[in-house]
Amino acid sequence: MWLQLAAILVARIEAGRYQVGRAIPSLTQLTQEFGVSRGTVAKATKYLTDNGRAQSVHGRGVFVLPYE
Repeated sequence: MWLQLAAILVARIEAGRYQVGRAIPSLTQLTQEFGVSRGTVAKATKYLTDNGRAQSVHGRGVFVLPYE
């Protein structure tokens, strides 16, 4: 499930829905939107950070990075 969510988030980044330099919705917001557990959302956002699509800033959120 987390991989499907990660794919949706990547697609939204590529479509410009989540803009470079801006935070994606919070874990709580994504949990509510997709009806999944907080752990699932955390794994999906970790995938984004591990693959250079986003950067997690403790206490602030997950921010979209430029990607080539």
